[in-house]
Amino acid sequence: MHAFEFTEPLETERLLLRRETDADVDAIHSWQSREDVCRYLLYEPRDRATVAVKVAEDAARTRLEKNGDYLQLAVERRGDNQVIGQMFLTVDNAEYSTLEVGWVFHPDVSGRGYASESALAVLSLGFETMGVHRIIASLTPENTASVQLCLRLGMREEAHFVEDMFIKGRWEDTGVYAILDREWSARND
Repeated sequence: MHAFEFTEPLETERLLLRRETDADVDAIHSWQSREDVCRYLLYEPRDRATVAVKVAEDAARTRLEKNGDYLQLAVERRGDNQVIGQMFLTVDNAEYSTLEVGWVFHPDVSGRGYASESALAVLSLGFETMGVHRIIASLTPENTASVQLCLRLGMREEAHFVEDMFIKGRWEDTGVYAILDREWSARND
């Protein structure tokens, strides 16, 4: 795995994945404040002040090299420059060349392929630029939209842990999906 410094946005046909800025706080708050969106996330709905602090903290993260390093990227629609979601990428295990990916999008843009387009760009960064061996996604198995996205990306279910996390006052299951570098290469040949 090669260390990576995020200096330039990732561009796709319709999207720009870039560092978050203070100007993104209202857009990000528009989904992070929603109960239906936070249902499958590790946190409760956030107020604007909390989102502003988190955006500032995330914007300072630009390097992927060691365990726990992460990028939290704003997903901006190119046509109207509207921030519609976030992509997350973290070093899960540097020694074993493993990254973890995650995403959240405003429900108003669901079903348009933005999550797939963004996730493919992030997987490409991991496999083709950083040379990682494996990328995983950990999620609540009840989140069928994310499960379906994992499958569309070519990831396979590797584990279903029963009541392994105590979140928001209750025990939750965790599903783990993964794709290997050779599977990515075969998929994109």
